[in-house]
Amino acid sequence: MIFFSCERDDICIVSVTESPDLIILMLDQDNLNNRKTPVGFSIRALGTQNILPGNISDSLTLPLKIQKNYVQFEFILNLGLDNENIDTLQINYKRIDNFINVACGYRSNYILESSPAIILNPGDNWIKGFTILKDTISDERLAHLGILH
Repeated sequence: MIFFSCERDDICIVSVTESPDLIILMLDQDNLNNRKTPVGFSIRALGTQNILPGNISDSLTLPLKIQKNYVQFEFILNLGLDNENIDTLQINYKRIDNFINVACGYRSNYILESSPAIILNPGDNWIKGFTILKDTISDERLAHLGILH
């Protein structure tokens, strides 16, 4: 006779959420209280040709890597036009990995570094700066990083 049973660690309960994404607000550089959607704006993960899906607005969600302490994206104005302008950003964070159980595995939370982002291609940049809105990335309820333009 064979007896099978589930242990508590064999099932990942629904209330356990995945690692959170970074919420970014696009802000007016002259008035940080004003959200400002860039005209002709696209985002692409560095090293790919895939434009991130979704409706780009003044608030966007970006995935963070759970294997590294940074992620790199191209923030593109006027994609494919003569006046195309690409700012390549590296967003820096510390990972805090929490073991949930065998079924769920690990869940990462993140803390933005004191210098949360750098522009990797200096020059005619349309992005003018960054501001930390909430340094701990443990949920997706509030924005974490402001990009000034």
